[in-house]
Amino acid sequence: MLVVGYNTQYSKGRDGRLDLDRIIDAVRDADIIALQEIERNWRRTGDTDQPAEVAKRLPMHHWAYGPYFDVDASLVAADGRVTNRRRQFGTMTLSRWPILSSRLHVLPKFRTVTVFSMIAGCLETVIAAPGGALRVYNVHLNDVMPEERLAQIARLFEILWSAPREGGAWSGRDPSWQTDAPPPMPEDAIVIGDFNTLPGSPEYEALVGPMDRDFGYGRVDVGHRLVDAWVANGHGEREGITFPGDAPGGKDMPCRIDYAFLTLDLASRLKRCWIDNDARGSDHQPVWIELAS
Repeated sequence: MLVVGYNTQYSKGRDGRLDLDRIIDAVRDADIIALQEIERNWRRTGDTDQPAEVAKRLPMHHWAYGPYFDVDASLVAADGRVTNRRRQFGTMTLSRWPILSSRLHVLPKFRTVTVFSMIAGCLETVIAAPGGALRVYNVHLNDVMPEERLAQIARLFEILWSAPREGGAWSGRDPSWQTDAPPPMPEDAIVIGDFNTLPGSPEYEALVGPMDRDFGYGRVDVGHRLVDAWVANGHGEREGITFPGDAPGGKDMPCRIDYAFLTLDLASRLKRCWIDNDARGSDHQPVWIELAS
């Protein structure tokens, strides 16, 4: 099973060119695709419906879109007739197997005054994967301040651990709702996306746990934290670059801020984790994992 996460920067490459086909070419071989920064009705992308365009290019995949940013973009004609439109920005998850259910979770946001800060979120999907139902959380955390990311991570963990206790999208049976057996809400989960978080930072430690500096155990994988697939596959925490920081006018240093995390029991199925350094469709690089079925 191949899974990829990719912050698309709404298909704007480091060369400044918009080209959705470059995004698709980079991810089309994956079984599960988690895209961030997919938008609808923005002038900078020609008011296109990017979820529809992505879906058209990947017709063998099921998909769900989670627009955590959603504001009015309606058009009003001279006679007062309204063409209802929404300007949206969010995450999109695609799967070769049916997406049994999805939920959009909006994460905490801190109000700023002079610095632009957008609402953030994660898209939860339950996928009917061959090895059993699997949760996938497609995540995009804000880049403005660590305190905000820590609050978002805390909320993410609340969602992650409460979902199996709550059950699937419905419980029980009622023929009038045209439902069959309740869908599963499995324990195992992939948490993948752009976390705007550096290895070793307080946010990273909130996700994977603190480093044991007294007895030399390093970071101990525990059930109430997540496993960084990159590190579990033998790479150093500070190795790898998912954000080259070399876009025109960019002032950022190359770093790893995009991750694929696994719940503890799922980590035993990890076979590979790698970064696609050749993709040119965004200012980020795709992060891939391969799981045993």
